[in-house]
Amino acid sequence: MPGAVVPWCHARCRGAVVPCPVPQDARAYEEWKWFRCPTLLEVLHEFRSVPLPAVLPLCELPLLQPRYYSVSSAPEPGSARVDLTVAVVTYRSENGQGPLHYGVCSTWLAQLQPGDTVPAFIRGAPSFRPPPSPEAPCILVGPGTGVAPFRGFWQQRLQLLRGGGAALGTAVLVFGCRSSALDHIYRREMEEALQCGALSRVLTAFSREPGTPKTYVQDVLRAQLAEEVHRVLCESAGHMYVCGDVTMATEVLRTVQRILVQRAAMSVQQAGDFISELRDKNRYHEDIFGLTLRTQEVALRIRSQSFSMQERPAPAP
Repeated sequence: MPGAVVPWCHARCRGAVVPCPVPQDARAYEEWKWFRCPTLLEVLHEFRSVPLPAVLPLCELPLLQPRYYSVSSAPEPGSARVDLTVAVVTYRSENGQGPLHYGVCSTWLAQLQPGDTVPAFIRGAPSFRPPPSPEAPCILVGPGTGVAPFRGFWQQRLQLLRGGGAALGTAVLVFGCRSSALDHIYRREMEEALQCGALSRVLTAFSREPGTPKTYVQDVLRAQLAEEVHRVLCESAGHMYVCGDVTMATEVLRTVQRILVQRAAMSVQQAGDFISELRDKNRYHEDIFGLTLRTQEVALRIRSQSFSMQERPAPAP
């Protein structure tokens, strides 16, 4: 459900805090840093001649930042259980040729044993909640672990149905993953929610399904849900929810914008303004993951901005 559980983990520190020996060349250092993505330990191994007092890392390294995970369960009366949906992150830098790196918190969580304690706190997410009226139609877009909050949504709708509550509006779920046999998580629960009426439709997009072309959630929106997107956003005062990494969220936004241009006879500018109005009215909701290795487009943009900041002339005193 809305909110986020934030574990405080003790794990390896990441980020190059010791400069590599590229004197007087900040751009070369930036290129090296973004290409290598080294951990502190890797920096110390590579530059063994750098004298580093042991107390320096303890005094200068920043505290490990909390990791935010969307809660993937609805609260149940009398229960203090909270579910999380976490992918264990592993990746290689240097265009896939570098050393294997591990996600800090996801790896730590994966190594826990039943009964272990997880230091955590709850952070509210008031802008990413089910519609105030259960009758409002909604479209839920969540590839991979982005399905996490929507599991809480359909669990809550199941509770309303079983409790004989108010009539429910339509709820269309668009879920994407690599392969139906590999990472179609919560498949059985989705089918149960569909059979019980907590979900109206479940549409899937597989990007690595054998024998089929790559399909992403934005492709499903464009090819199968254009009319539904227009109806929900323009005619029925409904809601749209998007949860996942920033690259996916950007592509979904562009797709919705194009649908509005085609179906609502808007210009591109008008469609963009309309989506901004939906955000202001809390009808277009986004829960976007932080920067990861998958969001290469954003990483390159940040790197370019870093270069431009270095090359910009210093302001006058």
